[in-house]
Amino acid sequence: MAKAAERVERIMVVARKDWRDSVNGKFLLFQFSDKEGPLKGVLWQPTEEIDREIQVNDVVRVKGEMKSYQGSHEMHVASIVKLSEKEYDVTQFVPVAAEETGDLYDGIMEIVSGIGNEHLRKLLEGIFGDEEFKVLFLRAPAARIWHHSYIGGLAQHVRDMAKIAMRAAEVYPEVDRDLLLCGVLVHDLGKVRELEVTNRIDYSDSGRLIGHIVLGVEMLDARIREIEGFPAELELKLKHMILSHHGSLEHGSPIVPMTIEAILLHYIDNLDAQARGTLQVLDKETSRFGKWTEYVKLLDRFIYRGEDAHGETPPRRTGA
Repeated sequence: MAKAAERVERIMVVARKDWRDSVNGKFLLFQFSDKEGPLKGVLWQPTEEIDREIQVNDVVRVKGEMKSYQGSHEMHVASIVKLSEKEYDVTQFVPVAAEETGDLYDGIMEIVSGIGNEHLRKLLEGIFGDEEFKVLFLRAPAARIWHHSYIGGLAQHVRDMAKIAMRAAEVYPEVDRDLLLCGVLVHDLGKVRELEVTNRIDYSDSGRLIGHIVLGVEMLDARIREIEGFPAELELKLKHMILSHHGSLEHGSPIVPMTIEAILLHYIDNLDAQARGTLQVLDKETSRFGKWTEYVKLLDRFIYRGEDAHGETPPRRTGA
């Protein structure tokens, strides 16, 4: 954190912009943000050009001097310039998976190569072997908030779910292992179109209006149409797995799981989402809350960190 009277230059996102009145006239009050957290900024005597050009969610290069005001720090802005997408790195604002996305993809392709059902393997090779899809997939988070909410999150989510599914198939040999794995790998296809990563993670228009479940079925249908002789029964079961993977109507699925593979998919999806989401909470800075995390609204509880063998709060777990 910069100290009072220190001159700083940072690239930040404009989280909020408000006109305020003072005895010296109107001024602009900004709320900036980046990975380091929020920063209040004050621009005295702003021009109409700045007001017109700088909008909420823009990425800006801001220069100014830090001041102390009412017990907190704020920046007195000397200059503020809007940046184009080519002038900043999105990872300055959006977290990235701790694992290399290329390694995650290699792991997924190894799983695909082990699929015994020829039709399912051909389907997966067509999806994950598509270079355009690969770029979108490796950039995509699995969610806007809570679990896997970072670049590469979707790839990590799918890879880890597949590892759990392989173990589940060992425990329950009656299950169609190939169908379960294929369902895991394609269940969130629509996330690459539902979510957008700019200087933040947000929903696309189609994500808000249609949602990833329907988008995923559309994408799967288009791929299946390219495969001659793809079995109708297999197509039906796969589409059912995508449509039902949220488990219930109140959680966004238009139908509940009604095959053993669909039921397993739902629970594996929820297991990985809740585990990773909880780990992300545990990974946050510990100094403020000590042995406990902050209150987690999505779980409706605090999470206990505990103490290590030396009576100290455990360190952060990952770099995601």
